Amino acid sequence: MKQPGLVGAPDSVRMTAVVLAARTSAADLSVEMTARELGRWVGVSASTFSYEVRPHLTRELIADSENRLRPGTQVITAIRWQLLPLLDARHHQPATHPLRLQKVEFAVLWGLLEAVCAPGWSHADGTQTPAGLLGTRTGRGAATDRLALLLLVLEARATGVVRLCGGAVDEHGRMAATIARLLGCSSAEGARVLARLVAAGVVEARVTPGGREQLVIPAVEAAYREMRRLQRAQGRPGGLVPGPRQGVTTAGRDQIPAQTAKPQVSRVKSASGTGSASAGLHAYHTPMAALGDEGAGGSGCSGYGRGGSSDLPGRVCAREDQAAGTDAAAAPAPATGGADGPLRGEMPKSPPTIPMQPEGQELAEGDAGAGSGLDAASDVLAVGGRHSGGLRGRVPRPARDLEAVVAPVQLLWTRLERGGARRQVEKAIRRELTSIASVVGRDKAESILVSRLTRRLLLQPGEAAAITDPVGWLLGRGLPRRSDCNDAGCDEGVRMRSGTACANCEDHARSLRGRRRRVAAQVQADLPDAAPDQQRQVLEAQLRAVVDAEAARFEERRREQAAKDAAVAAKAAAAHARQKADDVARRAMPCAQCGEPEVGGLCGACWGWEETEKFLTEATTLVAAGCGEPDDPELTQALADMAEAEARTRIQDACAQAGAAGGTDSMIALAAKLKAQEIVCEYRATALRTLGRAFQVEAEARSVHAAQMRRRHLHPSLEDAEQAATQAAEEARRRTAEHLLTQRSNAWLATHTPTPAPVERACDNQPTVYEAGAAQARAAATPAQRPQGAWTCTDCGLTLIGRPPADCRCAACEGKAAGLSRAERFARLAGAVS
Repeated sequence: MKQPGLVGAPDSVRMTAVVLAARTSAADLSVEMTARELGRWVGVSASTFSYEVRPHLTRELIADSENRLRPGTQVITAIRWQLLPLLDARHHQPATHPLRLQKVEFAVLWGLLEAVCAPGWSHADGTQTPAGLLGTRTGRGAATDRLALLLLVLEARATGVVRLCGGAVDEHGRMAATIARLLGCSSAEGARVLARLVAAGVVEARVTPGGREQLVIPAVEAAYREMRRLQRAQGRPGGLVPGPRQGVTTAGRDQIPAQTAKPQVSRVKSASGTGSASAGLHAYHTPMAALGDEGAGGSGCSGYGRGGSSDLPGRVCAREDQAAGTDAAAAPAPATGGADGPLRGEMPKSPPTIPMQPEGQELAEGDAGAGSGLDAASDVLAVGGRHSGGLRGRVPRPARDLEAVVAPVQLLWTRLERGGARRQVEKAIRRELTSIASVVGRDKAESILVSRLTRRLLLQPGEAAAITDPVGWLLGRGLPRRSDCNDAGCDEGVRMRSGTACANCEDHARSLRGRRRRVAAQVQADLPDAAPDQQRQVLEAQLRAVVDAEAARFEERRREQAAKDAAVAAKAAAAHARQKADDVARRAMPCAQCGEPEVGGLCGACWGWEETEKFLTEATTLVAAGCGEPDDPELTQALADMAEAEARTRIQDACAQAGAAGGTDSMIALAAKLKAQEIVCEYRATALRTLGRAFQVEAEARSVHAAQMRRRHLHPSLEDAEQAATQAAEEARRRTAEHLLTQRSNAWLATHTPTPAPVERACDNQPTVYEAGAAQARAAATPAQRPQGAWTCTDCGLTLIGRPPADCRCAACEGKAAGLSRAERFARLAGAVS
């Protein structure tokens, strides 16, 4: 499920990948199935599988499929599948890779899949193979339900109870959140899946007497119960060891009457020959594993401890539970199960044996999943009993995303009793995963780190039991990448991406061997008659001299590089200092127009007026280029002058409003700039609409429309072809209009750009040119009354001043419509302006 091609994929695709993995042959990692048969397993139709599932698997490089044809025909008899992740795991990944499955693992997965979603078969001899739990489930959400049930079965305990997720959940509940996290969907979708599974009868939502929710799979519970029954019938130990039952007349948990209690059975010899029919002397304690050859299983109490203690914890003195006059009182059993065992604090010569709980009794009905022998054994194994120091407290499990990485060093993890040490190790693991993922990708980072930890733990003398400092070993030896190679993808001479030997490391090793051979040949030539010991001494001395010389050269190069780096750093610091000084000097400069001090060369008000003038020039250019005539410069100039006058009037109105609201000079200049920017946008839209009706633009649009209609056979219908041609024509019209506007604007600016006047230097008592310009800008900012009677042409959208005509069309549009000449249209336009 963590493959990149399956993350976020539809549930039908993910369920198909699981079915193919289960049906894969361990010999050649291939399977032959038809689309119809795979659809039955997944819960979709054959057409859905062929048009949705199979293309996705092929496109995302999850599976390779090949049609099997009937000889001499084109009839498909089957499809040969090969899952590419399984092939990669077998041929390119280490033996510890989770997808490197063996034959027995394929068989177990196939059996589990049959129990969950087998569609059922009718054999030729008339026998029937029943369907799985959801084998008959089809329709919408069938693949999701199958996948959810399969994941829940894998998460369930032997009692059928599914471990629910932790943390805060929303209103849909913890069971829905658990399913949502397994499927990678929302909690609302998880609630719908849970409702369908409960309605199908494959999942039960129970509430314990304590008010806790339980998600139970009855089929898992029944299967384990039947397995224990068969094991008992065959005379083999089976089942789980139940916790003590509470009778109706029980006085309390610490007092269990003999007639109602069902004592645990220990395979070891009892320390006391007589059972007790009365209540114990102490409160009930959590059962612990027997570490010695003697126990107190026959004492009638529910728990037993070390060395003859029945219901006392492991740290309680054994003699407190021994009856007077018994042999056990006179000769207490040793703590480690032998007469010559080590004393407390001594290192045992061999790790203590942890016997498994007997599995002969059924699980008590009222204590499902609690206090069972399986949980007790898992608690003992989880705390890592192989290291010296005996049993310790239960250490929390690592984060869910790090469990696979920590698995090779689980014994070391269980010795990290301090939370700070565990957090430090988890942080180091995530750092190494990030470093490896930057080289080989996130999907392979975990397997590479697992291989590294496994390899280094096996190379450790005594393995995990001999490590006295787990944190230091993990942070210093187990996790870090150790390689002198300059290639980040090399780890101890092995390429992390391909698993092959590193070429750089091999070249370096060959270079060292070649140097040794050269020195040995030189020594042999210089001392041909010397004894082998003498030649060896001379060889070692010359090799040390060569290595020292190379080290000296390396140190010299390092010093030279350090000097170069220092020079570069000094140069960069000097450049930074100069830039900082220039910035300080620039910020201290007065305004170039109004003379305001320390404004960086231009104050806010003057900058606003400069930007306003730039926008006015652009607006005038847009009107001249879009609405004017290239062959009639007088008409174009008249339109530009009218547009500029109208724009300045609107800007003055905006400045008047800003001044009336109490705005400063900078605020008034900013209001003028924003209004000028708005005018530019309006004039640009008007110019594009006007140019969109030009004959060049119309010709281009017709040409594109005709070209698209010649490709109408590529569309399903004539209406679709016409719609596509219209869209293409409009896009061509827009592009051509923008091209014409840009071309004419550049031509207009080339002929109408004013030449800036030279700046004269003023005397000390005479105002500078900048101050005069600032005064003129302030005078221009004085609010002026806007002329009345502004109107907009209905054809070209141009805003004009004066009395509008009856048809609300400008003189140019009216003359164009009437077919007048350019001279006559200009005469009318001049009359309208006057």
